[in-house]
Amino acid sequence: MNNSREQSLVLEPTTRHVEIFYFFDPFSESCREMEPIINKLLIEYRGHVSITKILAPSLNVLTKCQAQSTSDIDNIALAYKAAEIQGRNKARAFIRYVLNRIAPTRSICTVEHMEASARLAGLDISSFFSDARSEAVRTMLRRDLSVYREMDVDTLPAMVFFSGDVHAEGVKVEGVYPYHIYTYIINELVDAEIEKHQLPSIHDYIESFEVVSFHELKTVFEWRSGLLLNELKKLRLQRLIEEVETDEGIYYQIFGGTSSLGK
Repeated sequence: MNNSREQSLVLEPTTRHVEIFYFFDPFSESCREMEPIINKLLIEYRGHVSITKILAPSLNVLTKCQAQSTSDIDNIALAYKAAEIQGRNKARAFIRYVLNRIAPTRSICTVEHMEASARLAGLDISSFFSDARSEAVRTMLRRDLSVYREMDVDTLPAMVFFSGDVHAEGVKVEGVYPYHIYTYIINELVDAEIEKHQLPSIHDYIESFEVVSFHELKTVFEWRSGLLLNELKKLRLQRLIEEVETDEGIYYQIFGGTSSLGK
């Protein structure tokens, strides 16, 4: 492998597609820095990329998940795999909602966090809790470990890019790099001009992702800090969003939002 983050996709016969395996640690600051990059890729390159997001099943990551939990229900590794049974899109939304509740304030994950996040992600709650306790999710974690080892991941976050060419090796990128590095790889693998999709408005982006840091908005929209702050101020004055200051920095959410920030 060369070293140098869904939906059903209906592709035109001449369109090449890039599949990305993204391995992450939910408690890693570097992995949290990757979230806006993942989101932006999924928006701008919709129809050209799919991303399989895998909680890295290393001993180090699983130990941290266990240390943050009191039972199988609030163990993030097991809960994430349980959510994945109901679909990768829902699992990706679920983990975002969970991290919205614990990362900004460095809270311990609780059953209440899990249930609220599962409901927001549209999961069947009964099935989710049942699956989280099942042997099936442990089997899924073991399969993820095989993939993790096969792709020889050493550092998180890690992304492995595969083109439609079954004979070509994957391109592995470990660590966090500027957005254009990932888009360059995608364009090289597709080997065709890609017309990117337009980003949503800042308000719509915040509404979609519930709790968003200033850093995330700056990464996604690439505006000058002053210009971005002015736009956020306008949205606050219109009572469309609210600003919440935490020990981890400034976050924004829709006015009267459902997250636990500032509460």
